[in-house]
Amino acid sequence: MTQTVETGHTEASLQAWLAQRVASYVRLSPDTIQADAPLAEYGLDSVYALTLTGDIEEYLGLSLDSTLMWDHPTIAALSKVLLEMLDKQ
Repeated sequence: MTQTVETGHTEASLQAWLAQRVASYVRLSPDTIQADAPLAEYGLDSVYALTLTGDIEEYLGLSLDSTLMWDHPTIAALSKVLLEMLDKQ
């Protein structure tokens, strides 16, 4: 079942946005980024992880912990926790 929060974001829309962001950092096509693959497999290092965290904060209006990417290391896990955070706002 697809979860949609009041912001209009769905798990699929967040996964697509995250895949685009990751792809732009590692210079790959977004369609090559798999939601269940660890982001480290794409070469996403700590600098990119912090940059992505900042992008997410700006995009969703959330304040995030700097360890978010390490605690939720795949796009699937990250999108799920982000939807939960949005739902609590």
